[in-house]
Amino acid sequence: MNKKTILLDLTPLLDVILVMLFLVLMQSEVRVDTMYTEARDLVEEELAALQQEFGDEMQVLRQDSLELDALRLGLEEDTGVIIISLLSNDVDDSRRIVIEANTETEITLNWDGMVRDAAARELNEVLANSVQDSAHAFSFIIFRYDSMLVYDDDRMLVRLAIHNHQLANPQVFSAELDLR
Repeated sequence: MNKKTILLDLTPLLDVILVMLFLVLMQSEVRVDTMYTEARDLVEEELAALQQEFGDEMQVLRQDSLELDALRLGLEEDTGVIIISLLSNDVDDSRRIVIEANTETEITLNWDGMVRDAAARELNEVLANSVQDSAHAFSFIIFRYDSMLVYDDDRMLVRLAIHNHQLANPQVFSAELDLR
């Protein structure tokens, strides 16, 4: 047998492979940079939108706080201010109405019909006494609650009591603040 040695020159082949490898690496780096830039821009846009929304909500809360302070301080000379807060406790699922007038009164609510009726009567009595005992010409009732935490039935119970007092006495005015 006649054996001839085959000589292969691998240098040009290795050069081509290295050039192709560098091109692939450079393209992937450009792609990663592009993806990183797009992701950063998207996050910055969402952050700006959330900051704008948060700023708007804070502005609304500041305005509500200023209005409440104006009602408490500015109207106290001519107006008796009664603040009704509807509160919910997540721990024991209790609900209560806190009335701040000359004194602070707390009324507990639950789903039992007799207890709810007694709470409604007590709320009406406290409101009537607060309006009658007021030496002011006008009474202003501020009803505040967090609509995400309270039940609609409880809110309607307080609204009905306030509405009834407004019908019975034209010098009674009210405002409702959702603290949500």
